[in-house]
Amino acid sequence: MEILADNEKKIRDIYLLLKGHYPAPFSGLLEPKRNSPVDVLVATILSQATNDTLSDRAFEALKAAFPTWEGVVDADPSSVEKALAVGGLQREKTKKIQSALRKLRSDFGGVTLDGLANRSPRECFDYLVSLPGVGPKTAACVMAFGLNIPAFPVDTHVFRLAKRLDLVPRRWTPEKTQRYLEEITPDEIKMPLHLLLIRHGREVCSSRKPKCSICALKDLCGGDESSKKNFS
Repeated sequence: MEILADNEKKIRDIYLLLKGHYPAPFSGLLEPKRNSPVDVLVATILSQATNDTLSDRAFEALKAAFPTWEGVVDADPSSVEKALAVGGLQREKTKKIQSALRKLRSDFGGVTLDGLANRSPRECFDYLVSLPGVGPKTAACVMAFGLNIPAFPVDTHVFRLAKRLDLVPRRWTPEKTQRYLEEITPDEIKMPLHLLLIRHGREVCSSRKPKCSICALKDLCGGDESSKKNFS
């Protein structure tokens, strides 16, 4: 993929500016919320099309109802849906989760991702996106936060900032943006930069009414507040 002009330097500049602006952003964000790669997989599926509060509640309710992932695979879908109701979209997410976990058990002899331990990052990614309910962002989250493999998930905040900062053309899709950012971002800053961009997107560079006057990245930004008012 073609590297757009000066973006390798720009991505490092963005990281350094955000790191300076948020001097201690990782104490909570980098603490493992889940105990295993499969936990991360399920939690990330639950996070699709909802907010963190609801997805966290759904995850905790699911773990309380089913102490093991084997139990989720073998459960009647209605009982899984009941546990997930607190987060919404429970029927759709039950189908995705049970199907994905069932495939893990078929492929690896148990509900585990240990079989990916000796595979290349590309092989891990290709396997993960073959699972029901798993797209490029979810696969990258599992790699980064569950398997400790450098990856750069592009969620709605990262995607918005990448366009506003002119890292990618505005016509690009999230998937193409993720492939590009993974290519130009050094492995050692992929996870912290991902988290910094999410925090900045939530607190400053929101979809509507971004706080441009206090933005640490305003000198790198491609537009002013009025031009970004309705741009997401």
